[in-house]
Amino acid sequence: MSRLPNELAPCEPSHAPSPPLHPKFKTQLNSFGLFRLYDEDSLPIIDPDTDNSLDEAGLSTPRNDTSSQPMETITTGSNPFYPYPNETLLLLGDWYWNQGHQKSRTIFRKLLDIIGHPGYDPGDVRNTNWVSIDRKLGNSDVQSDKTEADCEWLDDDSGWKKKAIRISIPFHRRTGNPGAKEYIVEDFYHRSLVEIIRENVSDSTHHRLFHYEPYELRWHPPHKTQDVRVYGELYSSESFLAAHRQLQELPPESRCTLPRRIVGLMLWLDATHLTAFRTAKLWPLYVYMGNESKYMRCQPSSNLCSHAAYFHTVSHPILFLDSCHRLLK
Repeated sequence: MSRLPNELAPCEPSHAPSPPLHPKFKTQLNSFGLFRLYDEDSLPIIDPDTDNSLDEAGLSTPRNDTSSQPMETITTGSNPFYPYPNETLLLLGDWYWNQGHQKSRTIFRKLLDIIGHPGYDPGDVRNTNWVSIDRKLGNSDVQSDKTEADCEWLDDDSGWKKKAIRISIPFHRRTGNPGAKEYIVEDFYHRSLVEIIRENVSDSTHHRLFHYEPYELRWHPPHKTQDVRVYGELYSSESFLAAHRQLQELPPESRCTLPRRIVGLMLWLDATHLTAFRTAKLWPLYVYMGNESKYMRCQPSSNLCSHAAYFHTVSHPILFLDSCHRLLK
């Protein structure tokens, strides 16, 4: 039987490569019927969720608490208390600005501890130009200050960098000056995300809380035969598992036998008021490590948040809009 010219050949079944299978390791059920499924080639060495209270993880006190460190380690330079002349004035300034505008007996006792210290000298307080100190604290531009090397803000060890950012603002083709126009944002302070990751991973507090090996969290209902997938953490999500497996399938670095793991970054920003009675504010870029449990991240006392950048608001919005209107004509 001859085949017609326009007759189509039977469709051959396609043999698309199936996704690679990952052998699983199943943990025992806990009292709630929950268990984990790990990839057999990525079993955890430590379990941050096992008997991991705040005290045992070292989080009962703030991480990197500078109050317990020698003052010489906080800043570098000839004056570690800059812009305050000495430690006494630094403690008084900290008491004034950081203890709230509604004073309590506890806060009052802190003031008594400062003025009752053997090293307290009333003459230092009496002859201090507090207005000048406050002006330096509120001024982020220290380029013209002779003590720039003493400022922690631009210290290389702190990781902060300052640069000008150029933003391209598009204008419609029917405007008088169509196309993209540059708007320059001066003094944009930021940190490297790689440095933040390295700092957190090398910190013993973070290390004990890190889930380096992702897993599937499942629930075995007693009245059903099939398990139910449970979603609650970034490191137990399907996206995190897929990224982890993709990383393991990549060729390793030359002469490197270290395990390869994913670090999840959770970024957001929000306006933060700096004063109680004025409108001064910042827009910090907050960074959390997605490898840490949300139950730890949500506790402010755990100090698991890092700042990556400080965004500007338009200092003179009317002038900015006027310049835009001139370009539109």
